[in-house]
Amino acid sequence: MTKHIGILGGTFDPVHNGHIACADYVQRECGLDTVRLMPCHLPPHRATPGVSAEQRAAMVQLAIAGYPKLALERLELDKQSPSYTFDSLQLLHQREPDSRFYFVIGMDSLCYFRQWKNWPLILKLAHLLVCERPGYQATDGDAPFLLQQYGVTDIGALQQSAVGGILLLNNPLSAISATDIRCQLQHNRAASSALDPAVLNYIQLQQLYQA
Repeated sequence: MTKHIGILGGTFDPVHNGHIACADYVQRECGLDTVRLMPCHLPPHRATPGVSAEQRAAMVQLAIAGYPKLALERLELDKQSPSYTFDSLQLLHQREPDSRFYFVIGMDSLCYFRQWKNWPLILKLAHLLVCERPGYQATDGDAPFLLQQYGVTDIGALQQSAVGGILLLNNPLSAISATDIRCQLQHNRAASSALDPAVLNYIQLQQLYQA
């Protein structure tokens, strides 16, 4: 039986309520079997000092604990080199050939999608689910071309083919920013409203994001 799997990539540095709300919305709205949060591998010079890949994964695991349809995807964490979306989707297909993959991006990414490595091949491996982002429109950048070529109007139309469709979603907008959260934590200001209590507790116990 075919499994329908959403993949939401990101640094998750740290994972926050906006990420979880997005993943939960996509899973329910599109009727996917699961949505996996896939933290990307960060080379040492780009990672937040003092925050390891394992700690980012641990925070994701804590944040999704109450969501049985959300999962952690470790694929990129277990590699020692930066991962491109195309490479990761290829590996997922090899590992799970009977699954269909739905790669979740923001409208900001769709506007620049033709700058991604092997972007046409990504669409031969997955559908794209595009979440709204403040300040970005479907009329900007690459979006009009891509939607004309690959756009579909609903999840039913998307599921008529295995790959290659782009569907715009009507998700609630979130203004939460991981950059802002890190800044608040560095200056000992409360970031609790944007973080799962278990994630905030983990950050405090591990003394992450300290100035």
